[in-house]
Amino acid sequence: LPLFSRIPATDVRIVDQMIARGVNTVETSSCGRLFDAVSSMLGICHHTTYEGQAAIELEFAAADAADPYPFDIGEAGLRQIDFRSAVRDIARDVIDGVPAGIVSARFHLTVANAIVETCLRIRRSDQLSRVCLSGGTFQNLRLLAHAVAGLRRHGFEVFVHHRVPPNDGGLALGPAVIASHRLRGL
Repeated sequence: LPLFSRIPATDVRIVDQMIARGVNTVETSSCGRLFDAVSSMLGICHHTTYEGQAAIELEFAAADAADPYPFDIGEAGLRQIDFRSAVRDIARDVIDGVPAGIVSARFHLTVANAIVETCLRIRRSDQLSRVCLSGGTFQNLRLLAHAVAGLRRHGFEVFVHHRVPPNDGGLALGPAVIASHRLRGL
């Protein structure tokens, strides 16, 4: 990838060894880290000065695209979404010179499709038809629009934030409501 041309080879080797040995690495389930990685792969944002910067810049860079990247979802109870095949294809597109806006758009579609497919699987196993989309990733209006449209197309009732932000700004609201009810003896 072009971004590696700016990084000394010794630094790349050290990071490869750190990852292989699990030294100073933390596994994460955060969708935001995936957006950060794709933003950097595309050369959009390598360093951030505020929370969500790389994802925001990736969203604004997106053009229109119709074809998502492939992804996998783990078996039955695991429901882990595996984006490794998408990341490989993104890397290939970057190397092949596909414009960042197209890659960004395809990536957004991929994440939205993964959300829809995961919800479809949950509905098949648990008969749930209501979906609440929350978390900082859903501040991304492109992702939110694709996910909501896909879910509604499959008959889901979708709930999104209107008065409280979906990110950390709204995180404390639930515990505050519970504490208020407990203090009032409700």
